Amino acid sequence: MNSAERGNIKRSVMESIEESQPHSIFFISDFAHLGAAETIRKILHEASITGSLEKAGHGIYIKPKVSRFGNVPVPLEKIALRIAHRDKCEILPTGTTAANLIGLSTQVPMTLSYITTGSTRTIKIGDREISFRHASPKNFAAKGKVIPLLIQGLRELGEENISGREYEAIRRFIDKHADLYLHEDLQLAPLWIQKIIKKLMPQ
Repeated sequence: MNSAERGNIKRSVMESIEESQPHSIFFISDFAHLGAAETIRKILHEASITGSLEKAGHGIYIKPKVSRFGNVPVPLEKIALRIAHRDKCEILPTGTTAANLIGLSTQVPMTLSYITTGSTRTIKIGDREISFRHASPKNFAAKGKVIPLLIQGLRELGEENISGREYEAIRRFIDKHADLYLHEDLQLAPLWIQKIIKKLMPQ
């Protein structure tokens, strides 16, 4: 490849970056139509040196977002969703990640945990991690978003650890997220989870 061809590729990549919103996430594969992966990798690396991008992890680049207080870190959830979209797979928060999103736990996990229809792997982002664990497609059979997250969060706590505070958190979560498939999806939950949620669902 001559310098003119590389210059054209770099110009196209940089135009895409400049036209994007802060916290946009880029992968080498996003520019596969422009040239070889190694060429794109070098261009993105150069953009990270100049400050146009930040390297968040292996092959993951973020357009910085700056407030008057300084650099604003991109939410890891956004990176996880972007990876899932790139890999054409479904993901669902599980473990302490699900419990935190529901309000069953105030602990912010250092590792975001997801089950996925894709491959099992862990991706390091700075001093935190995103963990994907392959799971059966039946875990993704629900039509809505509320019941699957409740199933994962309640499994993390266990039946014996659900009391008044947890009931209130579940009620608030259900009320906050209007879900047309609540009753239909509930049939997919284990019986002990069904009993808990039925008490708290709007009639």
